[in-house]
Amino acid sequence: MKNIRGISLVEVLIAISLFAFVVVASSDVLVDSAKFERKSSIADTVSYESQIMMYKLAKEIQTGTIDYEEYYNYCVIQEAGASGDVYFGINHGVYGSRFYDPGKSLDGEATKNPEDLGLECSWSGDGDECEVVYTLSTDLNTGQNPFYGVASDSTAFYDNGVAGCGTTGEVDHLFLIDNTGTQKTIIARKRIGIDDWSVGLVRMRGLDIDQNGIVDTFTCLDEYDCYGTNDPAGLAANIALPYFDLIGKTTLEVVIDDVNPITVPQESTLDDIFDKSGASQFLPISPLIANVEDLQFIINPLEDPYKAFAESGAEIHPSVTIILTMGLSAEAEEAYPGDFDPITVRTTVSTGVLGRIESYPPVNEIMSGDPAVETGWIDNVIPGLSTPY
Repeated sequence: MKNIRGISLVEVLIAISLFAFVVVASSDVLVDSAKFERKSSIADTVSYESQIMMYKLAKEIQTGTIDYEEYYNYCVIQEAGASGDVYFGINHGVYGSRFYDPGKSLDGEATKNPEDLGLECSWSGDGDECEVVYTLSTDLNTGQNPFYGVASDSTAFYDNGVAGCGTTGEVDHLFLIDNTGTQKTIIARKRIGIDDWSVGLVRMRGLDIDQNGIVDTFTCLDEYDCYGTNDPAGLAANIALPYFDLIGKTTLEVVIDDVNPITVPQESTLDDIFDKSGASQFLPISPLIANVEDLQFIINPLEDPYKAFAESGAEIHPSVTIILTMGLSAEAEEAYPGDFDPITVRTTVSTGVLGRIESYPPVNEIMSGDPAVETGWIDNVIPGLSTPY
């Protein structure tokens, strides 16, 4: 008879143990592989979205140029919000005025920039027109900021000890203007959730209220729900617009003008959570899966080289260095296995506009020689800015 042997219990237990070990080991490999694939997929997505965001920002820079007027308004005049909220799009032309020497004053007093800017009328006839112009009061473009001081003491970012944005040109707001000088673009981080941030953007169009051929203020485009839309009286009470004495209207009449109503964006709204169902002053332009953890811009040079042509440190074409750090949004982070290391990308882009953007009124703004009767429009906007440093 043949001796037929079966499988012993010990062999069965050994086989089951080996099988279980293989299954457990294989499952760990599959789980780790799935986690790695998920982590790699999300990381690739954030990296790709970072590249898209950098492309959008570079495109904006390449189709415009640095808005030095807005940086002066933000950093110097309003000291980057040191004393309250910041209103964008106002005080246009004050920075440009710093490069003009008013010439000799008709009243014999020392000339002040910008109080004495504009030709002075030495004798008026029966009407409002000037009969005799004091020619020695002609404004002269010096190419240096300020015209009576040391160039290194003043830039678009700091002036007379006021350095609301520091002295390095590293800022967290990007101010751009197009080649016609009639459209502003403002870019900064915009809150879209409790812990989530996007890149926010608002655009403004220029208005020439006094019809002198130069844009004197800006207002938000219709798609942006800027300050003044529902509260024109509040806007008029908070902002001294730069043209109300020139056109015979009160500030409120200018603000609620049916043809050119004025609205402006506020810095404080960048911290408000974006409501997808409604309008906003700043609209997010970055993908929602990623969180913009930091956004910095380095502006170079600190002066408009086409205005500061007499300053040796400003004789280079403007450029912007973008430093963007992106992480995961709160929702994406919940689904991410483990800790995610934020991605930081950096690039430098030259502006696309060659040449000067006019932001100063023509020199034929005729003023009487008596400061008690009439002063320049810039001095009406910023009392005390004309005091020599």
